[in-house]
Amino acid sequence: MAGPLTVHVSGGVRIERLRDGSNGTLVLVPGLDGDPDELAGVVAAYAGTETLYWAAPMLLDGDGEPVETVERMAELLVAALDEVVADEDYHLAGYSFGGLLAWEMARQRTTPGHVFLVEAIFDERFWDRRVWLGALRHRMANQLTRIAKLPPRQAIAEFSRRAERLLKRFARRKASGEAQAVSSGDTDAGRRAYRAIAQYKPQYYEGAVTVVAATDTKHFGCDTAQIWRGLARQETVRRVVGDHLTIVSDPNAAAAVADGIARDLSTRRGLRGGLRPEPGYERVLIVSTMRWFSAARLSDAMVEAGFSVSVCRLSGHPLELVDGLAGDYPLHKSRPLRSIEAAIRASKPDLVMCDDERSLVLLQRLHSRLNGRDPELGEILTRSLGRVEDWPTMASRTGIAMMADAAGVSAPATQVVKDLNAVREWVDKHGLPAMLKTDGSSGGRGVAPVGERSALEPIWRALSSPPTPLVAVKRALVNRELQSFAAFALRRRPTVNVQEFRLGRDAITTVFCHKGEVLASTCLEIVLASEARGPSAVVRVVDHPGMADAARQIVRRFGLSGFYGLDFVLDEADTAWLVELNARITPTCHLLLDAPRPVGQVIALFPFERPKDPGLAAYSECVDVPVRAPLLVERGQQLAARQHHPVRRRVREWTSRTRAELPL
Repeated sequence: MAGPLTVHVSGGVRIERLRDGSNGTLVLVPGLDGDPDELAGVVAAYAGTETLYWAAPMLLDGDGEPVETVERMAELLVAALDEVVADEDYHLAGYSFGGLLAWEMARQRTTPGHVFLVEAIFDERFWDRRVWLGALRHRMANQLTRIAKLPPRQAIAEFSRRAERLLKRFARRKASGEAQAVSSGDTDAGRRAYRAIAQYKPQYYEGAVTVVAATDTKHFGCDTAQIWRGLARQETVRRVVGDHLTIVSDPNAAAAVADGIARDLSTRRGLRGGLRPEPGYERVLIVSTMRWFSAARLSDAMVEAGFSVSVCRLSGHPLELVDGLAGDYPLHKSRPLRSIEAAIRASKPDLVMCDDERSLVLLQRLHSRLNGRDPELGEILTRSLGRVEDWPTMASRTGIAMMADAAGVSAPATQVVKDLNAVREWVDKHGLPAMLKTDGSSGGRGVAPVGERSALEPIWRALSSPPTPLVAVKRALVNRELQSFAAFALRRRPTVNVQEFRLGRDAITTVFCHKGEVLASTCLEIVLASEARGPSAVVRVVDHPGMADAARQIVRRFGLSGFYGLDFVLDEADTAWLVELNARITPTCHLLLDAPRPVGQVIALFPFERPKDPGLAAYSECVDVPVRAPLLVERGQQLAARQHHPVRRRVREWTSRTRAELPL
């Protein structure tokens, strides 16, 4: 670390100014030994605009008395910083033992500021019982694995020693009053810190805290973010790849810590671009009946942007890996309406958002089920889903086309067809090619182009029939969707629409709106789809006033709130033809939470499966990886790798061939 700009020593505290800035002050508090060099990597990588200081307590105060407790150290630090920064507001970031000091300093201060706890840990006597037991199990499993590899005599001795330590841990947990330190340091400052940790129990903090936790829990046996849960009014969690030591010693990990702190502070000051919470849409509940990665990606981005996000989900959903959720509620397959109602009552959201078409149907059914018995809950649903009288229109491809035409938005001619004769009559009038599409379908399902009259009958029969047993089994086993079984058993036939075919480039507009007004939007041209007529995999940012205006017209007409996606076809004249409204979260919604992307930028949506075509390999270099959410990155990589499994690849190839001929 470069030499300090100024050094201040007063009242048993040493403070050094490391760097000048223009927006507030950030004070770094190092760990056990009070050594600023252990944070050198964080300081070197820090790109924020704050003035940087580091501060640490000395062994003796100004009167020569030993400084032994966390409370006393924090008191001296606050007093010394008041001399240095006067009445200026400052933020605190503490690593390990320094995190305890930062926490107590924040509690003693009278001016607000954000607190960052980097792998901060307090005595296990004061952990939540479940967290403590989980840590014991984790450590025991690791130790037994290690002991099993030792020679017999050495293994027995090590097992006896570990058993003795385990008994002492249980006895120490039950002990009241002062307790002996669990370890001794190598320096006087380290030994003092361990003694102080043993006696300090953090008290509730009426402020905002960000816990920066390592992904590797080998040192303490638990996620350090868990031990701080519920101790502050507002808590945010950031994950960094590494362990308790490498999180500041490894250059990449230290840079991730620095980036997280800088981004959080810039968000607090409103310097970052992108959508931010405002009254009326600060608290959201996301309902998901699928296990789509996009819901987790959006939730993570919204939490980072300052939204209060709750979710109602199936087990095994990627949403389980999102840190900082305000609420995480189970969605039971046997009683979904009851699950969603309980989640809404518990989370009290401003808006409820759908992750998929099935969740939209369930929310509408819940509204009908309430039947006026709970006006407050009904009002939340209507505020979130638009006017009740418009729901049938929004669920119909033909209805959307007619409404778009009435609003002055270009849309291909579309009509509901009840039988094969109706399809033939429409073709006689409008000609071929045409598109057959079912209501309520997504991801390329239920959509088929028709280029020849001889293909009308087989495609019609495929689209208008309930799922076949083979398709129902495939969707249950591969896609983990059980709805097709119900459609197969009950012989439900989808509503089929025939739509005028428009030749051109596929494009999408993603919007966030509130009470019929678009607050954020982005226009994207699809460069590469994940499969034929499937979701987009690679997009390019475009500036298209026609698409943006069409989105505003549709949103205003239906009085929409939340995230929506609109699909367009851009013809040779660059006219935007609206072909679909997705009344749910789409894979590009998270882009609205970040600063606007420059026009022309190409984005490969994570998780991105590397194309087999060598000519498309360049897209692998522009993948939009959520680098600040390493657990989500790991899950996304697992999902992408799973697609390469031989069985899944065969099923996908079979599905693609089937869809090309008779789309299902």
